[in-house]
Amino acid sequence: MASNSNRSGFLGKTGTDEAPLDRTFYNILNVSPTADGTEIKRAYYTLSLQYHPDRTHNLDEFTRREYAERFKLISQAYSILSDPEKRTLYNRYGKDEYLMNNDAMNMSFEDFNTEEFFRIMFGGEEFHDIIGDFQLAKTFKHTISELLKDGDQTPEQRDEQKRQHLLFTEECIKDQEERVKHLSTNLILKLSVFTDNDRSTNKEDASRQALEHFLEVNRADMLNLLQAPYGEQLLHCIGYIYSFKARFWLSKMNSQEGHIGKRILGYGRHVHSTWKDRVHTVREAVKTVKCAVQLGQSMSKLEQIEHEELAISENADDSQYPFRHHSGHLEYSGYTPSISVQEKPERRSSVRSVVPLSDEAKNQLEANVAAKSMETLWHVVKLEIENTERDVCDRVLNDLSCSRDIRRSRCTALSKLGQLWQQASLTDLS
Repeated sequence: MASNSNRSGFLGKTGTDEAPLDRTFYNILNVSPTADGTEIKRAYYTLSLQYHPDRTHNLDEFTRREYAERFKLISQAYSILSDPEKRTLYNRYGKDEYLMNNDAMNMSFEDFNTEEFFRIMFGGEEFHDIIGDFQLAKTFKHTISELLKDGDQTPEQRDEQKRQHLLFTEECIKDQEERVKHLSTNLILKLSVFTDNDRSTNKEDASRQALEHFLEVNRADMLNLLQAPYGEQLLHCIGYIYSFKARFWLSKMNSQEGHIGKRILGYGRHVHSTWKDRVHTVREAVKTVKCAVQLGQSMSKLEQIEHEELAISENADDSQYPFRHHSGHLEYSGYTPSISVQEKPERRSSVRSVVPLSDEAKNQLEANVAAKSMETLWHVVKLEIENTERDVCDRVLNDLSCSRDIRRSRCTALSKLGQLWQQASLTDLS
């Protein structure tokens, strides 16, 4: 590699990390020159998920070629900006063929780390002890791999594929059980700030002070969680489950003890909270389906526009070259005047005239598709998180290895924590 002095002398002007000489790669990933490694990785995963060639088999040839070219640029930009040394050289000297990493253009879907993608996009490391590793990430990669293998298979290969799918399903069940178990331990530890507090003397005041301390600790932690990707949405989502499950188990315990009036009231609240959560689950499922349908419509519209632009381009080529060579003969496909024997009534063409979209309008449509993709993915992720947190709360609040008083204390603390998280807002950071 040429020395820095030689480069500077040959190229003249140089840039800095704050003001790079060239911003092409930053524009491709839609990040600022001051973006850190996590932001660059998040941008790359978002774009590569949309344009990766392994996900475009159902599109037409023209669209696949366009997506493949775009994916090459995305991979090239990421290979430079994700490497601190290459990024520094790029900021200073701009694009240089020596810096280009051709290996990035030959990436397959197996190189796409779905676990890291979901972790970076939803919660980051800040939420890892609360939601764990996404089961959706493993299922997503496995499903795509299975689709890529589909085709002409022998009966033996299909049987083996089914057997591998069953093994994968069993593995997912075991992994989810371990995930719930691990997250339950983390939640018990979080609640122990309140439940393990000594309240042997002046029980009411001690309980109030312990609860205030518990909320103060978690309020400080909440500010850190808010800064994570989708932090506010995750806090609202998990906070709802915490509040619901705390009410659910408190009402169930109340329905099993005390006088008859208390039991009836507890049972009524228990039924009401169960019904309310089922309505919430159905509403979230409907939102997910609706979002997926809207995404499909947007993608169909974008594909239709690309088809129309291709048709316009082909028609333009035909008009420029009316003489065609076909089977060794020259044929004229241009305008040929005709003499009509009988005047025919003018017919209006049923073919719709196509008005090409401007680059700005097309970019806006592509941005809308990308945004809708992330919105759909978020709704799917939200459903998984809520189902997982329900299992975690059930395990913690119905832990028969501890006394009923401890379980009640856990319900109290979890309810307050859920209320706190549901009120979380990014404005709290300002």
